[in-house]
Amino acid sequence: MKIRLASFQLGLNTATELVTSESLGIDGTIYPEPLTVTLTVDKGVGKAHIRVRTEGVGRFICDRCDEEFSQVVAGEVAVVFIQRDAPFPEEQPGDDLRSFMQFQEELDITTEVRDALMLELPLKMLCSEDCKGLCASCGANLNNETCRCQKKAPSEVD
Repeated sequence: MKIRLASFQLGLNTATELVTSESLGIDGTIYPEPLTVTLTVDKGVGKAHIRVRTEGVGRFICDRCDEEFSQVVAGEVAVVFIQRDAPFPEEQPGDDLRSFMQFQEELDITTEVRDALMLELPLKMLCSEDCKGLCASCGANLNNETCRCQKKAPSEVD
């Protein structure tokens, strides 16, 4: 996602745009609907502080019960762009401090938009905090049904 710095006035600006997950390099089956990107741009002379908020409804598979569920994911990141004669050595997209040249018309914030979303994903995807998961013996989804396997009494366990 690229923004035209010239389209923002000096001072605080906000803008909202809908983008597809594919345009950010994210699998479209995870976020099938457009994502909302809200930018807060504090533009000064030779600098721009940009706060990126990305929000979308994702489709995930629960790590406990193996069922598909939808969940809103939203996150924020910030980046500061400073006007320079040459880029910072070893500057990379996603760095907190980036540079732009005097006559550069667009700033590429694709990495920041994607990072705002991806950094909020939990390590363990759960359909709900109280998900009971699957029975380890018979595979029954314990959220929807009772276990079909025979339980051994504690004295019968080998």
